[in-house]
Amino acid sequence: MSRSFQHGRQAGMTLAELILATGLAAIVMSSMVSIVNSALNLWTKGENSRQAREASAAVASMMAHDLRQLHGSPEGDLLVDWDVHDVDRDGQVERLWPRMRFVRDASAREAAWIGRRALAEAARLQREAKRIAAGDDAEAVVERLTEDELLEAAGVSRQDMALGQGNAPDTSASELLEILYAVVPEGKSPELRYTGKLVRAERVHRAGDPPVLMRPDAFDSRGLPDLNLAKEVARGVLWMRPLMATQTTHVIPAVEKDDRRAWTTGGTAIQDAATSWDAWGRGRPSVEVTDWNEPPVGMPRPGLKPLLPRRIRLELELQRASDLKRAPKLIDVLEETATTFEVTSGARLSKAVGRDVMVGGEWMKVRSIRGDTVTVQRGTRSTKARLIPSGTKVLLGAAVVIDLPVVMYEDDWRVGASSVIYKKPAGNAGGTPR
Repeated sequence: MSRSFQHGRQAGMTLAELILATGLAAIVMSSMVSIVNSALNLWTKGENSRQAREASAAVASMMAHDLRQLHGSPEGDLLVDWDVHDVDRDGQVERLWPRMRFVRDASAREAAWIGRRALAEAARLQREAKRIAAGDDAEAVVERLTEDELLEAAGVSRQDMALGQGNAPDTSASELLEILYAVVPEGKSPELRYTGKLVRAERVHRAGDPPVLMRPDAFDSRGLPDLNLAKEVARGVLWMRPLMATQTTHVIPAVEKDDRRAWTTGGTAIQDAATSWDAWGRGRPSVEVTDWNEPPVGMPRPGLKPLLPRRIRLELELQRASDLKRAPKLIDVLEETATTFEVTSGARLSKAVGRDVMVGGEWMKVRSIRGDTVTVQRGTRSTKARLIPSGTKVLLGAAVVIDLPVVMYEDDWRVGASSVIYKKPAGNAGGTPR
């Protein structure tokens, strides 16, 4: 009996052993949860970064699709310029944004679809105007447009159509499109004051008619395009820069490891890429607005065809709304001469070393990050160092660069080019594009 009792005591566990085993199990489980949580956080960060890059790449690819089809005949055109935006209307310029306008080729089916869509939009606007004029306070009812409304919007009567007269609403005979891309301010709030939204407008172009989207009045006094034509493509634009290669621009082969060094930029020498473009040499980009609108050096006069660049490079950086909410903030006021500052979370800027970040309308290149201390080079990308209040967010976008060859450009640029239309003046007022 006593042997059995002793054997039972040896086979069981004491209270101390049970507590120790439970504690060890808790430690192991806690470690496993921590490891899984860290892995999930890393996966989430990687997935968010991938999605942000894909969003930037998708927008850039859409723009590249349009630019690859630049039209090089006498009906073609390419206009790239920059405009300043005073969001608060207080006399202080918040941002400098680019605009691209050009004529491209299109299939007859694509042109017809765009023409019919524009015609339907015009018919709906006419219907709405009539409803308002009649004093009808009821909300507009979305319904199918009638044939008479479409004909009226096209300026064609039913009788003329029956007789084969007038302009038919079908635009399938046209194979040219006018395209406009512009970045405009995203909003007036402190968080949106320095970000932009990319808009796109398209319009069927008829041979012999002046392009509508190229006219000076395509934008209003605020620098905004016709909202009836322009549709929003993307929000959270931190940076967009088109660069055009002239015949003398130094373009390093694409196999260069550091893609950001693939073009010579940063000045107005003959080997530098152009930040503005006027395919017909009419002086349309205004140098009074910014020196980024200065014509490229050594450009010949256009002949019977528009001058197109050898290549076009698109630099685009977008920040998603979710990333904007989580962006780290300045802990203290940032003086104009300071090159280091503290942020609420330096870990969220871990990928910013060597890149430019936006802080209160000023671009800064991040030199190093130690903990929550960030060391920067102030006033990059032609911005100036400024006093920035505490609590300002440090913005970092997902960057993508696309390099496009332009097939239709004149290889020698000597047709009708007996003289140069622009030479670099002795002095250069204002900042140099970087």
